Amino acid sequence: MLKNQDPLLYREMGRDYPVAERAEGVYIYDTAGRRYIDAAGSYFTMHVGHRVEPVIAAVTRQLQSLDFAHTGFFTSEVAHRFAARLLGLAPAGFAKVLFTTSGSASNEAAIKLARQYHALAGKPDKIKVIARWHSYHGGSLGALSLTGHVPRRQPFDPLLLPFPHIEPPYCYRCPWGKTPETCATDCADELERTIRLVGAQNISAFIVEPVSGGPLGANPAPDGYMKRVREICDRHDMLMIVDEVITGAGRTGTKLGVDHWGVVPDVITMAKGICGGYVPTGAVLIHERVYGAFERAGVALRHGETFSGHPLVCAIGDAVLEFIERQGLVERARTLGAVLGRRLEALRGSPIVGDVRGIGLLRGIELVADKATRRPFPRARRVAARIAQACADRGVIVVAGAGCVDGVDGDTISLSPPFTITEAEIETVVSTLAEAIDVVAADTPAAA
Repeated sequence: MLKNQDPLLYREMGRDYPVAERAEGVYIYDTAGRRYIDAAGSYFTMHVGHRVEPVIAAVTRQLQSLDFAHTGFFTSEVAHRFAARLLGLAPAGFAKVLFTTSGSASNEAAIKLARQYHALAGKPDKIKVIARWHSYHGGSLGALSLTGHVPRRQPFDPLLLPFPHIEPPYCYRCPWGKTPETCATDCADELERTIRLVGAQNISAFIVEPVSGGPLGANPAPDGYMKRVREICDRHDMLMIVDEVITGAGRTGTKLGVDHWGVVPDVITMAKGICGGYVPTGAVLIHERVYGAFERAGVALRHGETFSGHPLVCAIGDAVLEFIERQGLVERARTLGAVLGRRLEALRGSPIVGDVRGIGLLRGIELVADKATRRPFPRARRVAARIAQACADRGVIVVAGAGCVDGVDGDTISLSPPFTITEAEIETVVSTLAEAIDVVAADTPAAA
């Protein structure tokens, strides 16, 4: 088919996409007969692997009973089961689940939830949500207003809400010139400073990723950061929203990413892996201290989507989370994540690998032109994209990221394989990535 006759609008112009035909376990097969290890987890979603039989069986059972019933008229038993499993992932005190249709929709709903919560308390001016640069919270206009990834924001900047952004905790490139040994969580104090500039009376919430995903290449929060953020939010009467779209449901080796720091947020947004990538979905988990304001006022959240709480989606999510629990996959993600982390450390020997980071089965590397100065490659070199393509050519799918340094330059590679990956398959992924890095490094002069 000629490209000008192809009805699909692709993510990138001028790129030839292989046609995926089938998938099983950690593998995807295309129509040319090539096999790929899905080390990207189909972009951070495929927690349990492809074509898991209990999930397929759940789809069949649900379609044979109830295909769809709009939540404006009905609830369903399967929605109750899925919601209960999601609350089982959260810390004590979480009381309610709002189903959405994506991570973007979850974060969009969280903006509305925070605003209405404060309005019910007689504080209608608390509207703004503080977010972080280099973050990704979604592509809808509200969620994009939270997003701090400059390349995604730029084309739509005139349409975005004026939400403040602060520097993220980015130890490899600390804006304050600190090291982990000398740091006193200056990155969290930046939140305090911004609140004072904007005025706490105008701020409803702060949204944070426990481990940054694609833009920063699996960059975790440093110790002490989350607890400091929690204290700041409490003091200024702001909700703490934790974006667990990527990290939730076991990806980092704990039920939620925020569990690594023992912090209890007010709102948790989820999507991607909670349905294992089998269908698009999302959810907002709400702590009882937030939901209580709505209950006392007898007022519902003014938000809803046609397909939220879809019975088929809930059946799949229920089956995915049950499979994760029965198979001990959160522990497996922790154990195999440590294996993956150790294997990736060997890549530091490459002249263009500046940093290796991550937690559990969410790992990343940052690529640099000069390891001593940490100077990035110019964006035009497309280093991460070329490495990702070289991996794909060799049968491994990884995630390429760009713009981590200043919104333009800076290259990262992220990995988020299914929790069912084996040690042998991890070895193949890392050796393939090492080969791809060497090939691109040899063809990329370091000089700017």
